[in-house]
Amino acid sequence: MLIVLNSRLYTAFIERRLERLLRDELTHGFRWRIDLFLERIGAKCFTLMLSTARSVAASSSARLQGPLVWNRKTADGGGDWYDVEAGGAENERTPLLLLSGRSRNAQLNERHPVSKQRRTQDPNKVHPVALLLMLALLAILMLGIVIGAYLLVLQIDRPWPVSHPFFLVERPAWWYHSKELQTAALDRAAVKEVIVLHTRTGSCFGEEECLRFLQQTEDKSWAEQNDHIPYNFLIGGDGITYEARGWKYQHGFQDLPGKNCSLVVGMIGDFSQRHPTDMQYAELKAFLTESIRRFSLSPHYKLRGIANGTQSTQDATTLYHQLQRWPHWGGLVAV
Repeated sequence: MLIVLNSRLYTAFIERRLERLLRDELTHGFRWRIDLFLERIGAKCFTLMLSTARSVAASSSARLQGPLVWNRKTADGGGDWYDVEAGGAENERTPLLLLSGRSRNAQLNERHPVSKQRRTQDPNKVHPVALLLMLALLAILMLGIVIGAYLLVLQIDRPWPVSHPFFLVERPAWWYHSKELQTAALDRAAVKEVIVLHTRTGSCFGEEECLRFLQQTEDKSWAEQNDHIPYNFLIGGDGITYEARGWKYQHGFQDLPGKNCSLVVGMIGDFSQRHPTDMQYAELKAFLTESIRRFSLSPHYKLRGIANGTQSTQDATTLYHQLQRWPHWGGLVAV
């Protein structure tokens, strides 16, 4: 703008404008004072300078946009078209700027290929972050299902919290027969009773001694009744459960009811005058809980004893005196 204002063309234009104004005044006579004349001349010059400055500034801003000017407004909604008035002259005068602009765009594409690829990605493609969120939600759902199943298992009625661990000695530890036990199978889903009785023998307080007792009971039962040991399980004074017929086979007592719906547990010893050891009681509780856990006993089972008419009225009274206080006690069974 300063170059335009200082040019000879502009100076000559101002001089001719002043001469025209002075001629008009001389023609019509000096009707105004000299101060009004100067004020009018100054206003005209200021208006002319302002309009010239605006036109120069507008032309400069158009040149700053670059050698090419593209107009996005189309009449028929078609593609872009080149504005000749805005950028044609500059394009003709500055071809090097056009080439440098193209090379600059090529360099930007080479430096940032990832951004170019992102612009050309398929819009239907799943974003990795969204995929991770979906997997996380699926994992939380599966965890909730597992926790719910675990809580359902915990809702199974158990007789009491067991602090004494369950110890089991399986049948192969004392079984000396060459063939496996062969007897009637037990429907474990139908087992709803546990019959507890004592063996009316001496007690055993060690594993070796208790295993010898099981072998002797097996031999006696086979000699008298031509059958295997009649108990399902035996609990020794050492607080260990010994497997006889186990959870798979029916007990061998002919005078006891419910052979297909009951387990018979023998407490090794005579408990008509004395109590079983605390370890035997604790092991009996652990056995009941373990049977429920193995789905070999109903959670709503009944705990029963026997009243043998051929024995004295004091038979196993000490044993049953304690069992009668347990929550699943169901009374005595007369035999």
